[in-house]
Amino acid sequence: MRKVTLFWMMVLWCLAMVATASPSLAAYSSHQNDQDVNNFLTVYPFARVTKLDDCALCHKGGIISGRAYNSCDYCHQTYGLQPPHGDILSTLNPYGLAYNHAGKSQQALLDIGGEDSDGDGYPNTAEINALAFPGDNTDYPGLIPAPAIVLNQERILQLPNYSQFLLHNASKDTDWYARYCGVKIKDLLKYAGIRPEATKITVFAPDGFSKSFPMDAPDPQTDPSKVQYDVMGSYPRGKYYQGLDFVKYSFFPRYLVRDNEIPDTLYMLLAYLRDGDPLTKGKLVRDPNNSARLVLEGEGPYRVIPPQKIAGSPDRPSTATPVGDGWDYSSTKDHNAGSSVRSVAAIRVDPLPQGTTDFKWTEGGWNLVDQAKLVIYGAIDPRTYRIEGTVLDSSGHPISDVKITLGLLSLGQVGEAFTSGRLGKFQIDLPAGEYTLVPSKEGCTFTPASLSISVAERGPDRDHGLWYSANSPPDYNFTVSCAP
Repeated sequence: MRKVTLFWMMVLWCLAMVATASPSLAAYSSHQNDQDVNNFLTVYPFARVTKLDDCALCHKGGIISGRAYNSCDYCHQTYGLQPPHGDILSTLNPYGLAYNHAGKSQQALLDIGGEDSDGDGYPNTAEINALAFPGDNTDYPGLIPAPAIVLNQERILQLPNYSQFLLHNASKDTDWYARYCGVKIKDLLKYAGIRPEATKITVFAPDGFSKSFPMDAPDPQTDPSKVQYDVMGSYPRGKYYQGLDFVKYSFFPRYLVRDNEIPDTLYMLLAYLRDGDPLTKGKLVRDPNNSARLVLEGEGPYRVIPPQKIAGSPDRPSTATPVGDGWDYSSTKDHNAGSSVRSVAAIRVDPLPQGTTDFKWTEGGWNLVDQAKLVIYGAIDPRTYRIEGTVLDSSGHPISDVKITLGLLSLGQVGEAFTSGRLGKFQIDLPAGEYTLVPSKEGCTFTPASLSISVAERGPDRDHGLWYSANSPPDYNFTVSCAP
């Protein structure tokens, strides 16, 4: 065996990078101390805080009573909530079953590394090295992912904010007035680099709920049964009706003008504040009316809010006993609350570019919610920043054909680069975000096995008036053992 040192000398143009230690974080809190998770991350440490560091590694999703659940929720529905317990094996995917059959240990993971558990033609280890699920035959090395960016909360808070007071008119639940602050969806998409051919967005929550919205819709709209909440347009001003005992009020807006009209111009909003307070992070809890199912509690850290397209008054829930005073439930009203999406994990911009694959947004979605991050992907062309690196041995000679795999939180591999033969250099253009860099070469073992980096903008942003300071890019030293 020979020892060489891998130097990644990151020369970044218009880029500030910060290396961070990555603590272990499983997407579902009850699995943070799970021995099986610890076994996997010990054998494959580079998978920490990637989409493989998630329930979906060994568990599968499923359908219960006509509703689709991701792997975390499906397991807790069919196993954790069944007294005393359901069949845990029925929740496992092929890789989980193989791990269970081999003895559920670190050695078991090594023993099944050469197997092809999901039958897609790739050994388990090869899929894991590429940050692909070894138990899903639709996910394998070489797939071209759709363009994507992952925005953390700091970056979202630096975008132009907007505040609006509006009515949430629900069908079965209580109506409420509130002031939400956040980012206009149209500004968010502009920042993400939305392409001209984009036709709609689909907003996803990790509990399986999703809603699609067209980019544009004709106005005015008059038919509540055909209402379209569009992304780019403004919404009509609403009216404020106070003193109703079936409506929740946060405060009385003292700036109202004639006829109780709310002067705020309304837009579809990605909200992060409600009445001045951060949105409560969403989590799954037992349904108080049915202990055998889970429901989403909370609305944050982000909520997509479409205002009423047909501005109107509140009404009682459809489940309430009619009173006959003019405030009973009415199907002629715009019940916009039902199209609001709580605890948003991802926004897909359609159509996906030709030849790219959709992300499994339901898997790893709780990881995004836990870390207050948001994925935007699809028909976008985000601004990118050049990363260059050099691989040298301990004598200063270039090392060629080292593969650098780049992964994004919850999304898996989103790119790769190779070192050249003459200079041992590699380069790749990346949007801003937090990445996992994994070096690999046959016959070589790298220490550390991966590197977590944060790619942030540097310099003025002409669209949003932002400025990001730059740090001197550090050098990263790795040692690698290679067979002679």
